[in-house]
Order: sequence, then C-alpha cells, then structure tokens
Amino acid sequence: MIRKAGHQGTIFFRPPNGKKLLLLPWYLSRNGRTTIMWDVEPETYLSADASAAEIAGQTLDATGPGSIILLHPLASGADQSRKAIPMVVRGLRRRGYRFVTVSELVALAGR
Repeated sequence: MIRKAGHQGTIFFRPPNGKKLLLLPWYLSRNGRTTIMWDVEPETYLSADASAAEIAGQTLDATGPGSIILLHPLASGADQSRKAIPMVVRGLRRRGYRFVTVSELVALAGR
C-alpha cells in the first residue's frame, strides 16, 4: 500500500513496543523493510505522574547525536508529555541540534 501510494524510498518500520519477534526481522528483510528503533524513551523510565519538566529533563539528558526520541503525546493521559515537547525542542535547539526525518538521519549515518 505504501508503494501504491507513490513512495519510492526505503520503507521504515518501528516495531510496536520495540518487540522484534523471532520471524519479524526475517520478514522485514525479505520484504525490503528497514527496522528503526529509538534510543530515548523518557516515559518508560519515569513515573506515570511525571511532570512535563521531568519528562523534558530526562529527554534532554538522554539525547545525543543521532538520537531518536519516542514519546506518546497523543495517548490518553499524556498531557505532561505534550507539554514537555516545546521544552525538549527549545532545549535541543539551544544545544545545537536540528530535527531531521528518519530518512535524512539514516543518510547522515551512512556518511
């Protein structure tokens, strides 16, 4: 369906919950898909009642060059994650980071 919609580049796949079940990597490679994971997931390591400032702080502390940040700001009860996003964006930009697509990140990693 992705190809039928006109996409010609690499098709990236993020496994739900990060679960790379036994046959999933085999299936993805056989079907021309590239698995993409994340390395920063503050919601997993903080308490459910963490504040936006705590989420932003954890994210900023854990982020490095090439990081992929996983947040679920649209989930039910994720008000603090939504509020943390502007703080994360400002903090990362202040540190000289820029935001790119996964395709751009993979291309940069190949250089």
